[in-house]
Amino acid sequence: MKTLSFAAVLSGALALASCGQSGDTAKPGEQVDAKGGSAAPAGWNAADACSVVDKAKMATTAGKPVSEASLGLVHESSGGGDATTSECSYVMEDGSRASVLLRWSPIGDNTPDAMAAALNTSKQSVEAFGGTVEPIEGLGKSAFWIGKIDAMNVFIGNDKFAIITLPSSPSSKEQATALARELGA
Repeated sequence: MKTLSFAAVLSGALALASCGQSGDTAKPGEQVDAKGGSAAPAGWNAADACSVVDKAKMATTAGKPVSEASLGLVHESSGGGDATTSECSYVMEDGSRASVLLRWSPIGDNTPDAMAAALNTSKQSVEAFGGTVEPIEGLGKSAFWIGKIDAMNVFIGNDKFAIITLPSSPSSKEQATALARELGA
């Protein structure tokens, strides 16, 4: 059995380690603050991933009932360059696990260099353990799928990031893609 929470933390740490630069321009209609990040949209509360993807939404996404959801890894931005993050971990009725990690940066640091570094770092780490990383075209600003742990990493706009880790199934990637789109990708 895979340790999803650890996998999400590892994947998130790799992806987020390369962030921290000011972002580029916003999409048409996207509200931008003075530092280049967009205002967190309604329904996107990176400090409470369980309120964004509740048990019912995860059950619909994964196609199986969720018995438990718990919030962890909460960090609220101090308003400087640090990001707001949290992870919601789910236990399905069959004992399998899922998680959603959300991140929002007040400085809009989803730059091309940061996203490429996250992809490359993840590839090197995962491939060292026999896994694969697949870039996903047309999803968010940039996205990649880590097959060994069934995790979708997606950069959304200039300032949001999500890692969606689902129970292993032939449709995990499609399920994660659908949820990423619901989150704004």
